Amino acid sequence: MNTKKLLQSGFIYTLGNLLVQGLAFITLPIYTRVISTEVYGQYSLYVAWMNIIMLFIGLQTSGSLSSARVKYGEEFKSYSGSAFSVGNIWFLIILLIAFLFRSFLAPLVGFSESIFLLMVCQSYASYVVTFFGQYFIQQQRSLANLILSLANAVSSVALSLFLIFHWSDDFLSRVLGAFVPTIITGIVAFAYIYYHSKSFYNPKYFRFIVTVSIPLIFHLLGHQLLNQLDRIMLVRLYSTKEVAMYSFGYSLGMIIQIVLNSINMAWIPWFFDARKEKLLQLSTYISRYLYLGVFLTLGYLTVFPELAQIMGGDKYSSSVQFISLIIVSYFLVFLYTFPVNIQFFYANTTWIPIGTLLAAGVNWLLNLVLIPHYAAYGAAMATIISYLALLIFHHIVSKVKYHYSDVSVRQYIILSGIVFSYAMLMNMFLDNIVIRWSLGIIILIVYSIVFQKVILDLLSKKRRRR
Repeated sequence: MNTKKLLQSGFIYTLGNLLVQGLAFITLPIYTRVISTEVYGQYSLYVAWMNIIMLFIGLQTSGSLSSARVKYGEEFKSYSGSAFSVGNIWFLIILLIAFLFRSFLAPLVGFSESIFLLMVCQSYASYVVTFFGQYFIQQQRSLANLILSLANAVSSVALSLFLIFHWSDDFLSRVLGAFVPTIITGIVAFAYIYYHSKSFYNPKYFRFIVTVSIPLIFHLLGHQLLNQLDRIMLVRLYSTKEVAMYSFGYSLGMIIQIVLNSINMAWIPWFFDARKEKLLQLSTYISRYLYLGVFLTLGYLTVFPELAQIMGGDKYSSSVQFISLIIVSYFLVFLYTFPVNIQFFYANTTWIPIGTLLAAGVNWLLNLVLIPHYAAYGAAMATIISYLALLIFHHIVSKVKYHYSDVSVRQYIILSGIVFSYAMLMNMFLDNIVIRWSLGIIILIVYSIVFQKVILDLLSKKRRRR
């Protein structure tokens, strides 16, 4: 197995996602200064509706690619063309419905008929770009995916700002600034995928496409509920100020999720190949991957108070009290990917949306109880417990159906216990950078000693390549 490619891909995905997210973060104050709050709010609503439409627009066929790579192997490119065609045909049906019922649907989303139809088309274009990115990821072409992501993000920002400064309609400038680059990338994706698949559609793949993809629609819908319920309930049960505090804290907490998710993108195709080939040392690599996730999470828990101060200042200082809980919740998301990846490996996605929707239900109930008493801190506690429930659910499913044993219950308890205890320790010393950073350095030294052989092996391989 090519471990060098795994490490290289993990680094490139992480770098790419951080650059794209960083660009969005840097340009945020620019947009808020050059456009009115009304336009900013209008565009935020446009994006929110677009994200909901995106859940259904392409039947989530891009989500089936990782499982298809295991099942079809050498036929992957042919399968990709068929999966892409199913998504495209479904879009044409959705577009026809949207066009015929535009006078009824447009007022529901709060936009004109022309903007509503543009929203549907942009949702589809975003699906195409997502499919194209997944197509590269499953072939472990991390650099191609990085170029695709950055080109789309940079051109979108550049065109949006250009149109805003040279056109009177700020809202349409913002919409078209994102729409045009996505459409251009989509055209490239069309040509590339169909050229390499050598076929438009093969009916033998249809059953696999729909049985794997359709459950993912409800899985992503569940995640949307998990991500938005706390904010909706905070504003109804508490105040808009708490929503602002929570949204800021949530955004900072998500940074570790971006990093861990980027590494998982590289891990999945490598792990599926290793499992298929019955790699003897696979359990060793799984353990190292787990410990890497713990290390990165502990590192971020050490420094997040300084980052919160830099990004939010005194205005958002109260959010540091619960950011550590958001970070812990995303570590639980990292842990739950292990049993979920097994379900993707066996191309069984039926239980995935059930778990996510159940977790959303748990989150709703806990928010009802905790938010009135603890405000944003209560919402953060509800998030942790919801993701813990999701981890337990998927571990049981994978254990019962596939005799899953890659990560034991004991490992889950020890690792999540370490991360949670460290988070509480960091909360105790929020105002003492010396103690926090000293503890962080101790962890770095301990990891260096424990994984000395692994680090030295990596360095020696790098020297030999030079």
